[in-house]
Formats: sequence, C-alpha cells, structure tokens
Amino acid sequence: MINPFTAQTDISRIQQDVLRPLYTMYSGQETAPHAWLLAETGRAIAGHRRYIEDVCSSRLVAIIFKIVKFLGGAEQLTAEDFSRFTSYVNDGGLQAMITMLLAVDKEATFIEELQRLPDHVRKNAAPMLTKAKSLHTDFITGFFQESFGSVDKTPLKLRDNFVRSREFIDRLVQLAATQPGRGA
Repeated sequence: MINPFTAQTDISRIQQDVLRPLYTMYSGQETAPHAWLLAETGRAIAGHRRYIEDVCSSRLVAIIFKIVKFLGGAEQLTAEDFSRFTSYVNDGGLQAMITMLLAVDKEATFIEELQRLPDHVRKNAAPMLTKAKSLHTDFITGFFQESFGSVDKTPLKLRDNFVRSREFIDRLVQLAATQPGRGA
C-alpha cells in the first residue's frame, strides 16, 4: 500500500537507485560497458519492483494523476500515456523489462519476454516505449543540468551512456513494432 506521506521520499530513493548505474560518476563507471550498466539498472529496478507495481495499481495514484491533469500539470503525460504505462506494469511488463535488462542478449530476451505477454500489452509496447524515450530524454537532460550545471558540463561517459540508452530504447521500439500478436 502506498503511504502518501512517504511517497515523495520513496520515489526520490528509487530515482537515485535507478539513475546511479548509468548517470552518476563512481569508481568503475568510466570503464563499465553500457550493457553491464543496463544490467545494474535492471537490478535497481528489481529491488523496487513491488513498490512500482503498487504505485501502478493504486487507485489513489490514479486519482491524483487525474487531479494533477485537471489542474494543468503533467503536461507531457496524457491520460492515455498514464494508462499505457500502468497497464504495462500491471500486466507483467515490468518483470519482462527487468528480465531483459539482466540478460546478456538483451534484444533476443526482449522479443522472448514480449511474446509471453498478453496481446494488448504487446501492442502497447512500441507506443509506451516511444513515450518512455521522450520522458527519459527530458528527465535525464534536466538531471544533468541540475547535477552538473549543463549537459555540456556533464562528464563525457555519462553523456555517452545517455546517447547509448536512447539508441537502445529506439531499438526496442523497432523490435516491439515488428512483433506479431499471438493470433497473427
């Protein structure tokens, strides 16, 4: 159950844990391959999976989102985006994503995991990932500006991780868009 009094702190902790592998400098970051950093990100997400699933299935969160939208907030997210994301998580997509991030062959695992999901989740994957890429771009750009003063002042390794992550998400969008439904 989501505690509205600790939600902000919980979400901040999750963000820090998930951002750490790819977007903060630490010992070993400079030489770590992008695929390994994605796996570390998968481990971080896995550690918070239950909470993320609770948030996505929470009626309170859905109501708060509707109120925020009504008041003119969350400009980048439509009700459809919110529904796509929560449906993806609630119908097994989060676990599929974690499995893929932890895999050595991420693309093959992505296709295998996607094929295991219900048709409506599979059809939802490409548009959801497209929106995720846009939100990722905006969020990480803001994170770099806040952390380093500008994107240009951000360490090259972190900017490279950002570019590689965007390319990776693009590839997942392409793969998701070409996957047939179970009935096809």
